Formats: sequence, structure tokens, C-alpha cells
Amino acid sequence: MLRNLRWLVFLLLVGAAMLRADTVTVTGAISQPQDPTEPAVNNPGLNNILEGDPFSIALNFDGSITAPGTYNALTGASLIFNDATAGVSESAFTSESLTISESGGLDLFSLLGCLNTGSACDQGNQLDLIFQVVAPGINSPGIAAHDQPSLSPSMELLEDDGVTNIFGEVSSYSYTGTIAATPEPGTLALLGSGIAGLWFRKRKL
Repeated sequence: MLRNLRWLVFLLLVGAAMLRADTVTVTGAISQPQDPTEPAVNNPGLNNILEGDPFSIALNFDGSITAPGTYNALTGASLIFNDATAGVSESAFTSESLTISESGGLDLFSLLGCLNTGSACDQGNQLDLIFQVVAPGINSPGIAAHDQPSLSPSMELLEDDGVTNIFGEVSSYSYTGTIAATPEPGTLALLGSGIAGLWFRKRKL
């Protein structure tokens, strides 16, 4: 019985340790800030962005991406656009989808983040990223990124039903994988119930 208990604890802890929370980070520079004659309304801080400002975009999600494919349901996903120079960020995204394809020795990325700032995502309330890296670059910790041919700019942030238009050019890509250090509450509950069940069974024997 004690041996079974030890195996249960071991397997549950190994499973908890394998939980991942990975991050895709893209950086670049603003090529076209918001037109001051039509200021951003939903997020006024976007009006402070200037041409040439460095920006970063981070996509955080549970799990991992190891191969080309379409990822429309990233568990626990969050998407953040940040311009530290202007002191502004945007994180009001309600859904994210990522498509990665391979062509001619390149990994082609297409990321869409839908905002809740207007009538609909496809009517000027979204973040679009379209870029490429040298394959195999999906899990690289830091490599150069470039526009896909005939698809420039590589970053578009649209808000207020398209009134807010901010463009940028991507220059780097990074993938970071993090293994959870501690079990999540659900795993702890499962571990506790398993141990309790074995303990009571042993007491009856």
C-alpha cells in the first residue's frame, strides 16, 4: 500500500511539473503613429506614441507550440502591446489566434488579436502581426524577424472601429518556455484526494 501511495505522489507531482506557461515575444519600431487630427478615444495613451518608438508584443498562454499549425484556442492566453517610451500599453484583447506555416526554409507567422473597443474585430478593432523568421525558428529564444514579401507593415494596431491606426515593423522574435514550479490548485486537490483515499483504505485493512 505504501508503495502505491509513493507512486501516486510521484506521478501527480511529475504531471504538475510538466505544466507549461509559454510566451511569444515580438519587438520592433513604430513606423506610423496615430494621426493627431483623429486622436484615439478608447485608449488615449496611444496618442503619445511617436514614429521610431520601440514596441513589444507578448502572447502568453498555457501549453506549448512546437510545430507549424493553426492555434485558435490558446488556453489561458493573454496578449499585450507595449510602448515603454510612450508609457502606454493595450491588453483589452478578447481572443487570440496564431497561424504558423513553413515555406522555402522560412516560418511564416500570422497573429490576430481581437479587441473589445468597437463594433467588431474585423471592422478595425484588432492587432495584426504578419512576419517571418528563418526555419526552424518557432522555439528560438531570440532571432531576427522580417516582413513577409508584399505584406508590410508587419504590425497593425487598429482601434475605435478603424479610426485609430498605428503601424510598425517587426525586428525580432523570441519564444520562451517556462515549466510551472508548483502544482496548480486542481492538481493539489487531486493529489490530496488520492492520498486520503489510500490512507482510509489502509486503515480499513
